[in-house]
Amino acid sequence: MDLHIVKHNKLKPEMILRFFIGIILCIVIASGILSWFFKINLMTYISGLSLCPFHTITGIPCPGCGMSRAFLLLGQLKIREALMMNFFSVSLLSLMVTYFVIGRIPLWLQNKYLVHISLLAVLIFWVFRIINL
Repeated sequence: MDLHIVKHNKLKPEMILRFFIGIILCIVIASGILSWFFKINLMTYISGLSLCPFHTITGIPCPGCGMSRAFLLLGQLKIREALMMNFFSVSLLSLMVTYFVIGRIPLWLQNKYLVHISLLAVLIFWVFRIINL
């Protein structure tokens, strides 16, 4: 009996991350196309929808709350409105585009001090968001 060993190509986490980032970027682009060419605003369809389990359970917005709506607004080139939804939407979308295109996060963004400052900024943003409820 001849046993053949089948070599399976395993999905790497980087490939999965790139796939999901690609889906998000397609939705952002679709939002812009629908808005500009067909006058369809996806924001009207998700205005009352909450995707955040933290907000659903606690009633307190998390640091990422509003990111989905902000990305749709960025697709429509409504940058001011996107920043009002979530201050970090532009920087996060830029990082996602970079990762999708080159397949990695640039080394200068991997600096531990920059990461710590970014996390501190997110924490401060979250505290101000909670205070302004």
